[in-house]
Amino acid sequence: MKSLICVALILMIGGGALAEDTFGLWHLVNGEYVNWIPVEQATDPFELSVTVHDPSVFSIGGYEVGMDVPDEVLVLGIGGPNGWTNYGDPTNQIVGFQTPLIVQTEIGMLCEMRCLAIAYPDYPAAIIYHGSNPASIPGHDGPVLANGINPDELMACGYVNGHSSVFFFGWPMWRWSRRPGGTSRLSLNELKRESQDHTTHCMTTQPGEKS
Repeated sequence: MKSLICVALILMIGGGALAEDTFGLWHLVNGEYVNWIPVEQATDPFELSVTVHDPSVFSIGGYEVGMDVPDEVLVLGIGGPNGWTNYGDPTNQIVGFQTPLIVQTEIGMLCEMRCLAIAYPDYPAAIIYHGSNPASIPGHDGPVLANGINPDELMACGYVNGHSSVFFFGWPMWRWSRRPGGTSRLSLNELKRESQDHTTHCMTTQPGEKS
């Protein structure tokens, strides 16, 4: 597993700043983290990184996140740093860290998932985050963080792109359309306009460095 624990991502999400305690899912491509992968590039196993952005605590004792994964994608294995222990399963992660995960940059790497696409979807496929089962915060259908200093302190978390669909397969060739009638194929220029809130830029830092 890659030893990347911290990265700095600058996200253009509606032109606004990142909110605290939000979760993302990213794939490393040529030194950049992106939240999509063309299906033709997913024929070999690939890694996805579960991340928390701008955590409101200095250290993380654990986290929870459930996810819906398209039928065309298999999760081959998962793992993480600091004695990462999953009491759920690959798509229902209820995780504790034996040693609290200290986050010194804007983003913490919680887990890496090794995946494989076994078919090419003919529709816009996405991985969708939601709450774990069972959920530690009743009524909150989303990710949860536990404070590393006081694990009983739980934070209800949101999504870094503002939507629970956090990772796309086949995008930008295919994308959910905002037009009446649902899904349609978009031209390159239309995709650029439609996908501005998913545009990503990134740079990597060594653990402990501040970007």
